[in-house]
Amino acid sequence: MIFLVDNGSVRPEAYKNLCTIAAQLSGMLGKKIHPAPLLHADKIPAKELGGTAARTIEDRIKEAYDSGQRKFEILPLFFGPSGALVEYFPRRLNILSKNRQNFAVRIMNPLFKDEKDGGDLLTDILEDRVMELANQLRLESFTVLLVDHGSPKKEVTEVRNILATRLGERLNALGIHVLPASMERRSGDEYAFNEPLLEFILNREVYANKNVVIAQLFLSPGRHAGPNGDIAGICAKAECDNVGLKTYRTDLIGNHPKLIDLLSRRWNERESLPWRTF
Repeated sequence: MIFLVDNGSVRPEAYKNLCTIAAQLSGMLGKKIHPAPLLHADKIPAKELGGTAARTIEDRIKEAYDSGQRKFEILPLFFGPSGALVEYFPRRLNILSKNRQNFAVRIMNPLFKDEKDGGDLLTDILEDRVMELANQLRLESFTVLLVDHGSPKKEVTEVRNILATRLGERLNALGIHVLPASMERRSGDEYAFNEPLLEFILNREVYANKNVVIAQLFLSPGRHAGPNGDIAGICAKAECDNVGLKTYRTDLIGNHPKLIDLLSRRWNERESLPWRTF
C-alpha cells in the first residue's frame, strides 16, 4: 500500500487538502494513494469531514497489516528531514513491530533533496505564488519574507534558507528583495539558527509605510497558516505596531499543480531506496 503522509493537523481543512493531493497524485500515477497524517488528524470530529473520520498512518498500517498487507510505501509530504519523519515515525514503527512482525516499509525522500532536485520546483511554486499575489493586488514595490514554521532541526531550516536565496535570485531582476524568517523558535542558543523571527522583522522601522509579502512555506491551511492562524495574527499585530506597514500573505504550496509533479518525481525514484523490515 502507498500512503501520502504529512505531519497532521487538528484543522479539517488541512486533512481535506491532504486527501485532495492524494487523489490528484493517484490520478497521475494510476495507483491508489491513501492519505494518512502522522499525528493529530484523528482528533477531528468525523462530522467535520463528511462523516468519515481521519486515521493516522500508524492506525492505517495496523489495519492493513491485520488484513494481510505486509509492504508499505511512504510518500512524505514534508519539505525536509523533519524530526517527525526521520525520528518519531521510525520509532513508532519499532513499537508497532512488537505486536506485528515481518512487515516492510520504504520511506521515500522528502520534497527537497537539493537546490536542483526539489529546490527547482519549490522555487517555481514560490515565485508563482508571490507574483500572482503581486499582480492581483497590483503591488509595485514590496519586500518578500519567506516564512516557515521554524524547526528544531537545522537541516530543515537550511531548506528554507536555500529556497529564500533561490527565490531572491529569481526576483532580484525585478528589484524585489527576499529574506527568510521563522514563525517561531524554541528557546535557547542552540536554536538560534531559526532567527530571524517574523514578528521582529515586521516591527523594524525600515518596513514602516511599506508593503511586505509573506511567502508562506506551508503546505496546508492549519493552525499556523490558515485564514485566522498564527501567521495572520502576527501580521495583524505588526500592522498595528508599525505605522503604515501593510502585509499580504501568499497562497500555500499544497494546492499548486507543480507539487503533484514533485511528488511524482519522488515516487519514480523509489527503486533506488531501501526497504526496512520490522
